[in-house]
Amino acid sequence: MPLLSFLRFASLFLFFFTFLITNAAAQDNHSSKSKELYQQIRAFQLNGGVADVKGLKLQRDRAYMTFDGTFYFMSATGGKVTGAVFIGQGRFSAAVPPIEFEKENVKRLLGAEGIDSGFNTAVLRFSDDTFLQLGKDRRDDPADPRAAKLAAETENRILKETGANLSARITLSLLNHETPGFFFASFDGGSRGRFSLLIDHQTRIPVTNFRLNAGEKGLIFKYRSVERDNEVWTAFASLTDFSRGTVSYSDLSDIIDVFHYDLHVDLRDHKDVLRLTSKVQAQTRFDNLNAVFFSIGEDLTEYENLRLQKQLRLKKASVDGVEVPFAQEDWEGGVTLFLPTTLSNGKQSVFEMTFEGDFMQDAQGFVDRYYPRYEDPGFINAYYPRSTTTWFPHHGYLDRATFDFTYRHPKSLKVASVGLRISEVPDPEDKNAFVAKYRMEQPIKMATFALAPFERHKQDVRFDKGGTGDPITIEFNSLSGSVRAIKEDFILAELDNSLRYFTLMFGKYPYPVFGATFHPYFFGQGFPSMLLIPNADRASKFTYSFIAHETAHQWWGNIVAWRSYRDQWLSEGFAQYSGILYTGIRDSPGSRDDLLERMRKTLTEHPRSEIGFAKERLVDVGPIILGHRLNSRKTRGAYQTLIYNKGALVLRMLHFLLTDPANGDDSAFFAMMTDFANRYRNQAASTDDFRVVASEHFARTPVGRMYKLNNLNWFFKQWVYESAMPSYKMEYTLADQQDGKVLLSGTVTQENAPESWFMVLPIVMKFGGKQEARGTVHAFGPKASFQIKLPARPARIELDPDHWVIAEKTSVKAVSGPNLP
Repeated sequence: MPLLSFLRFASLFLFFFTFLITNAAAQDNHSSKSKELYQQIRAFQLNGGVADVKGLKLQRDRAYMTFDGTFYFMSATGGKVTGAVFIGQGRFSAAVPPIEFEKENVKRLLGAEGIDSGFNTAVLRFSDDTFLQLGKDRRDDPADPRAAKLAAETENRILKETGANLSARITLSLLNHETPGFFFASFDGGSRGRFSLLIDHQTRIPVTNFRLNAGEKGLIFKYRSVERDNEVWTAFASLTDFSRGTVSYSDLSDIIDVFHYDLHVDLRDHKDVLRLTSKVQAQTRFDNLNAVFFSIGEDLTEYENLRLQKQLRLKKASVDGVEVPFAQEDWEGGVTLFLPTTLSNGKQSVFEMTFEGDFMQDAQGFVDRYYPRYEDPGFINAYYPRSTTTWFPHHGYLDRATFDFTYRHPKSLKVASVGLRISEVPDPEDKNAFVAKYRMEQPIKMATFALAPFERHKQDVRFDKGGTGDPITIEFNSLSGSVRAIKEDFILAELDNSLRYFTLMFGKYPYPVFGATFHPYFFGQGFPSMLLIPNADRASKFTYSFIAHETAHQWWGNIVAWRSYRDQWLSEGFAQYSGILYTGIRDSPGSRDDLLERMRKTLTEHPRSEIGFAKERLVDVGPIILGHRLNSRKTRGAYQTLIYNKGALVLRMLHFLLTDPANGDDSAFFAMMTDFANRYRNQAASTDDFRVVASEHFARTPVGRMYKLNNLNWFFKQWVYESAMPSYKMEYTLADQQDGKVLLSGTVTQENAPESWFMVLPIVMKFGGKQEARGTVHAFGPKASFQIKLPARPARIELDPDHWVIAEKTSVKAVSGPNLP
């Protein structure tokens, strides 16, 4: 090579090498500065001056605070002050949002119309302009030791009580230039004791740590040590949202959209540690991203220090191959990665994280500890994740992605997992281990696995003529070592029957396999392609409906996910009703009717409270659109009763409204449900999405045309967004007509419902023998009249004899009139 060419080549190589070194250093410096910012915020040192205030007022959304005393501030970090402690006398007040449930909830929990309390200390953390309002007249005095003590204690206390890392949240807000900023305050010393206010416009803590993802930006809550849980007094959309009349779902604030997981799970030391390497492929959704948060283990509880001692701990993280620093504190329900470079909207990146932790639950130990009187089931060496849904890092609420799983496990055990098993071979690196690979090519929201000496029992499902889908194999992972052997043939038969039934009713089953895995926790879960079910193999209506309920989640919950906690009745209520429909075919109509009657009765039962039973009925606690917020220390059991049972009964009313009352043809109902499943296949649907689909189909039905109703807005407003339970009374007369026919006329009285309530009700007219006719009447307001011409005089008239419509009481009375028999 000529000397000149060699020198040019060497110069180019040196330039390229220098560029790589410089670029790597710049990336390292970028993320290191972010981590340094976090550490400064986390330290919460009150060395930023002191300000005395008198009558100072601060408003944060609907919360008003007044301060008479002294503020002690942090010094600026990253050019911004992010914390302060107040000692003195203060007043907090917040108007309850103009929503009936919120008003009733505050009154139920606090015995007051609003939230009001004095306080003598307050700890504030923020990324907004709070300091500009509080620190105008600072002086450079040292902090009161009492204030420093409060600053040191508060962050760790909030971490323990909620799992939320306030410092990481503030750092994320600053690094990603969030607008509006974040605000948190903890108050103490007043009539309400210690309580907290959270204003999070990007809804990150409400979603991750409180499971509130319907757009709530504000919470006022109190930690209750007796229950070891946080009691949400009220949750609310922002005043801006109220003023414009719309609220955006929380998922619109997700920083990234995860589209694929590659999870490597090392279970060889499963008794002591789970090792997880997670490669997360995602696309950014905003500009100027310098930090990303992932949730993991967030639903591990504070009870017995579970979230502290059993959490998966992040050991190493990288972004696009570059190792990055991160934040994960004790008690935290997640991790924050500090990015090597600023990411722009639409950038696809790979986030790789390696975790370790004692995250596997010993089934035998669980039963021995919590159910010591339970007959020894012999669950030897059977292990399950302590949280079946939060064992891998995830972003946002139930985001969908495809999955590749690689499990390394002892060769004496087997892994059961969602997805299609691709291979299961000896581990080439460990003679005592096997490697099992599973894949889920359809995007799903939740995934799980189990490890045990499973026996696999299989059979093929061949769909009935008219069904959709190719034959598939179903598999039951059984634990035959239990004292009472499980009837595997029974489980397989029920999985087969219910899968084929729902395929006919709701459309094609989308996954390549289906099955179930035994687990000992006395409840079921319906993951995509795999159910977790307890020892449920006794032939009874309860077992049929239970297994069918979990199978129905393949459609309602998996194929179509719920958009927010307010929409979860679309999963649980739909699965509940689906299971009952199946039981009516599998067992008998009598079994179906008995299960329906049991559900109806639960609505008028009383919720349990910490001192016994409350006076109000469960149905009165609130509408089903409130989801898990229906449960509180005053209303225990409300979620199960209203989301599962009332949700199922509301769907049953829609079944009636889409059925032809003249001949009982209900094909329009199943066509609507299939259409809903197809439209939102592999998506999350809201209650409003379902209302639109149901309305389109209802407008074409005989009932819709008869009453000139082109939508179901009225129905959803009443039965989903309100909580009344009416009683109906029909009074009627019969009059012979000149043409030989008979005129049935009367009134329908509707009690215990708002005056605007409208409902169509079925009636049955029996003419003797087996002859009968079916039709409808309607209720509107307190009283509505009707007239129906009949071909002959009926022997008996019944109002809703099959109890299609939710009602406390239904009665019929013949009154005196012309030609009344």
